[in-house]
Amino acid sequence: MKSFNQTNRVVGKDWLQYHPYNNFTLVDNYYMKLCNTVLKIIQTSEIVDFLDDPKEGKELACVLTAYFEDVISETRLFSTFTHLHKKMYGKELPFYEIPDDYYDDEINLRDLYFLIWYQISVHSKDIIIDPYFENDQAFNEAASKIYYLFDSEFEKAPQNEHLQNFLQLSADSKVGTVREKLSFIACESFLWKAFFDDYFADVLDRYQVNSTIVLDNQKEVEIYDSRVHFIFNNCMPLLTLRANEYLAEVLGEKHSEYSFIKNISKRIMGCFLIRKIEKDGFLIEHLSSKKQLWLSNEFTSFKNVKLVENETVLTICLVKWKGDVWQNQGLCLVESIKGREGKDISEHLFEDENEKKKFIANLEKAFLALSKGERMVYIRGNREYAQFQFDLTVKHAKITDPKLTDKELNEKYQNFSEDDIKNIPFEDDEAIGIFFNPNGGIEIYRESVISCMPDKNNPYYAHEEFDLCELLTNSIFSKEFLNYAIGNDKIKFCIDDYENPDMFRIVMENFDFLLRFYRQSDYFSERTAIIE
Repeated sequence: MKSFNQTNRVVGKDWLQYHPYNNFTLVDNYYMKLCNTVLKIIQTSEIVDFLDDPKEGKELACVLTAYFEDVISETRLFSTFTHLHKKMYGKELPFYEIPDDYYDDEINLRDLYFLIWYQISVHSKDIIIDPYFENDQAFNEAASKIYYLFDSEFEKAPQNEHLQNFLQLSADSKVGTVREKLSFIACESFLWKAFFDDYFADVLDRYQVNSTIVLDNQKEVEIYDSRVHFIFNNCMPLLTLRANEYLAEVLGEKHSEYSFIKNISKRIMGCFLIRKIEKDGFLIEHLSSKKQLWLSNEFTSFKNVKLVENETVLTICLVKWKGDVWQNQGLCLVESIKGREGKDISEHLFEDENEKKKFIANLEKAFLALSKGERMVYIRGNREYAQFQFDLTVKHAKITDPKLTDKELNEKYQNFSEDDIKNIPFEDDEAIGIFFNPNGGIEIYRESVISCMPDKNNPYYAHEEFDLCELLTNSIFSKEFLNYAIGNDKIKFCIDDYENPDMFRIVMENFDFLLRFYRQSDYFSERTAIIE
């Protein structure tokens, strides 16, 4: 058992944390000195008033200096973002007007403004930071001072050849090499690091005892697995891209490995029976669906483990790699099929996406038939909700199988009992809004939301207003619901506590970018699993 004090965990401890090399090179010394100069500007300026913690000033100095080094070294970590943003939204950056003299191979003052906004916002998850910083003159002067410092150093700043070489990728790269680069993008690069640090701090907090993180071997494995999950599955706040998707864009579409890197799958976990053992891998079969995969042994750790064909079961985390080859990334438990107990936890892992689409499409038809074409239904209390659910279930069954008779439907679907109604988590007289998300299925919104919705079909509208910032920052609202409600003027909202009179316009013009920023992976609605 070992432990360390949580107060010793410092975000952005020093410049070298932003590099994959833990050694002092001439280049690193140059940028470390430059970073210290940037830090002094931050510490003696209005910028510190926007930081929740003094340590964030050091982190911000590292990010701004890393941006400068990125431009100098032509490593394209930041320009990849501006290229993608322009492709999606028509201009290089959100919020700001882009001047004619904006060049992505040079430093730009608006880049610095955006990076300051981004770095502060990553740590402020419940509010929207004004990207113009309330037009604070002293703040703007400090940002300009950093810009002119970089401008004065532009011609003499050395390129970081270590980072240039590190971000290269050959066609024959091993799994470990690719994983190392993905880990750098997700956990160490200046656009992701603060986001990862917050995520990882939350992971470590699960193991906190009296302000001390206490770890044993099992907990260390769990922490390691959480990091691997982040590398392959989490989307960054900028444009909701995963690490492999971002690395692919850094490499560029002309790179031989672009398609492979971009299409690396999310990590999945499932229970598989080993069917065949060969020199370079294993044929494994998913216990529930019987789907077979080829698992490479390049990144497995089975050297001292006895594996038996048609007997050994792997509960394993997998990532789809090149072609139809899968790689083990993270957790792997080995057991015998003979002594195995319990249900397959990955039973629905390989459900047919086309079947899910069909299920959602039929459910949508049933919903719209009941709602007379409206995407939102308003009801009151658990009894009305239970009746609506029953009617929807019957209507859906009839659409799915038109041959079902009314008698068969009555036999298959009985009315809800009083016990069923009591278990529904609404008050007897609570107003409820039911929204059908075409990408995700049924969504429930409670009285605090629908009291702000001036829909002609909504008898529970109470002439109230919802805070626009909460709509954006609270991920319980799907993007489909927000686009429906705001796009059709079906919700009243306000925006308070901002000195900048243009803040409402700024938010609305950058609405989708902000949705992605505050939701990350939750931006994408997942289809409801098929109900049996």
